[in-house]
Amino acid sequence: MSNKFDTAELNDIRRLLGEEIPPKHTEKVEVSAAPVRTQSNQSNGRTFNLDDILAEVSGVVDEAHAEQEAKKPEKKEPQKREKPPAPQPEPEILRKPQPQQEPPYAGMKQAEIHLPRRSAPEAIYDDDADDDDEDLDMDQRARIQNPAKAMHLANRHSKNLARRSIPVLILGIAALYLTMAEGFGLPMPEIISYAKNPRMFVLTQVALQIVSLLIAMDVVGAGFYALVTFRADRASLVTMANMAAILHCMSFIIAGWGGVLPYSSICILLLYATMREEKNRSAGRARAYKTATLHDKPMGVYYHHDGVERARRTVKVRMRGAREFLQEMERPDTMERFARVYAPIMLVTSIVLAVVAAMAQKNIQNFFWALSAMLTIACPLPILCAFGRAYYNVSRRLLSEGAAIASGQAAFRVRKSYRAVIEDSDLFPSGTVSITEVRAHNGYTPEKLLSYAVAMTEGYHMEISNLLAEALREQYGRPARASDVKVYDVGGLAGKIGGDRVEIGNAAYMARLGRPIQTPKQGHNVETGIYVCINSQPAGVIELTYHSNPQTFNALQAFLRLKISPELATRDFNISPEMVQKMFETKRGKIGEIAPDRVASVTSSAYTMGDRVCAILSRDGVVPFAQVHQSADRLSGAMRSNLILGAVGGVCGLLLMFYLAFVGHPEVVTPKNVLLYLMLWYIPAFFVTFNTRKGL
Repeated sequence: MSNKFDTAELNDIRRLLGEEIPPKHTEKVEVSAAPVRTQSNQSNGRTFNLDDILAEVSGVVDEAHAEQEAKKPEKKEPQKREKPPAPQPEPEILRKPQPQQEPPYAGMKQAEIHLPRRSAPEAIYDDDADDDDEDLDMDQRARIQNPAKAMHLANRHSKNLARRSIPVLILGIAALYLTMAEGFGLPMPEIISYAKNPRMFVLTQVALQIVSLLIAMDVVGAGFYALVTFRADRASLVTMANMAAILHCMSFIIAGWGGVLPYSSICILLLYATMREEKNRSAGRARAYKTATLHDKPMGVYYHHDGVERARRTVKVRMRGAREFLQEMERPDTMERFARVYAPIMLVTSIVLAVVAAMAQKNIQNFFWALSAMLTIACPLPILCAFGRAYYNVSRRLLSEGAAIASGQAAFRVRKSYRAVIEDSDLFPSGTVSITEVRAHNGYTPEKLLSYAVAMTEGYHMEISNLLAEALREQYGRPARASDVKVYDVGGLAGKIGGDRVEIGNAAYMARLGRPIQTPKQGHNVETGIYVCINSQPAGVIELTYHSNPQTFNALQAFLRLKISPELATRDFNISPEMVQKMFETKRGKIGEIAPDRVASVTSSAYTMGDRVCAILSRDGVVPFAQVHQSADRLSGAMRSNLILGAVGGVCGLLLMFYLAFVGHPEVVTPKNVLLYLMLWYIPAFFVTFNTRKGL
């Protein structure tokens, strides 16, 4: 029997490798199936040697691989996920017969396959990631590629803002003292007194305000840029308030339009609040970047709306890397989206109402005062300080647990869930389960019981499998191999080991099968034992002891306080909602359970395909998982409260200011009253933000 090998296939390989092909290489080589290694065939006077052909092809392939390896360090492209190379067709002469593999068993092992994250084609996933990066600037792309560098830049920016905010605060206090000193009878130099030398007083206010704007040039520049690109935000609103205050002062200096003290001191303090907000936000992001560097493949916390069960739950999934989390951090946040709606509305409304008030009084000089007053009171402190400090408090506490939340929007998504998926290792981590006793019956040995139990639970991703394997090694037992393993939702496994039919499970499983089990001795726990039956006869029991720990207890209680129901997605047939309620002292009915046939799908990475990551965990466990939920609840609650307080305070203040300007009572709207109004709205926001410092 002989195989025909067309040399055209070798020519195709050479063309793919970039080698020139002689025009006469079109003959076929006939290779006999005999065990002779070297054969030759003559065609039109040419002789082909099989060993020479194979050596030539192998050499060309090795050279191509060597060239590719040499070129790899020269490429300086952004790091991307590697796509698996497409398999090249082998010539028939190089193929070896592969042993026929048995199909995967359709029972337990098939149900327990863990699909990789984003099991869709890699090209689609990478293309989507590239599309997301197209909307980012170079700094954002750099932060995504290198979280360690992003952490360094965020820390440096935070410290820089903290240093520069101190002189801005000093200038603001000085301007505020000059504004209110005469009203409270405090000492005041006559040269800059408003009563005796008003022009010099106004010039001093303008000078202090301009110096403050120069110190905070990055914040002011960002506000102007956002304004001219029609994406006005909080910085734009504060910047325009400062510009309006300067125009008000200049109108007094040039045209003598006065009568009302300028609001320069309040605008400087608003600029200080904006700088502190950005400082706290950068410090919080630095801690999130720090968490992203702690693990190459962290756990991702996803919010998923299950259409099958109509459930909104959060799950933990092992990620390929932190890139997805870093991309989520660069998306527009809830605070930014709110500001892009609030700031333009308040800017346009302030200008329109200032014109209306000036026309009602038939005095154009009232326009500059009314515009400055309205823009100043339209910058409420709860909005200016709505996110930064709360995010900093949350990120600092989560870093101690090795966790981080991506943004305020991610916190809102986590807060929407009312179920959290809990696995075996979350409830009983390593060291909390121990083997009390191994009792064998009917002539079987403890080593054989352990060997059969290890063989049956291997590959089922059970925490007790590692415990049983360690006990078997201590007994110097030999591991066995199980086949035809099936999983039953009543709490047990059945399969074959050699010629024996083996069944293992809890007491309820054995009772359902009608297998007799030996009555346990006094003091032994029948609820947490692994019973082994060989050939329908009881072979023994492996008694386990589950220990509760205070960390897990506190985490479960935290879930219940947040009105989140923990759902058990466990493979250990001894763990049940009743057992957890009893051991961790929770109320009956508060612990849920995922159907056994859905445990594999819910805990797989394909379950959250299409969802956006909300948080990451550098170490797996129920404690950081609960901390993420509690932090998300407090962060989103603080943001929502601050935004509501700020919006109501800003709108009410703007309408009140318009009314006083419309009826012509500017003497009521003094800087002291405006500052008092802003501080009254900030007091509840301060306590709401302070509440985010608390932990479990």
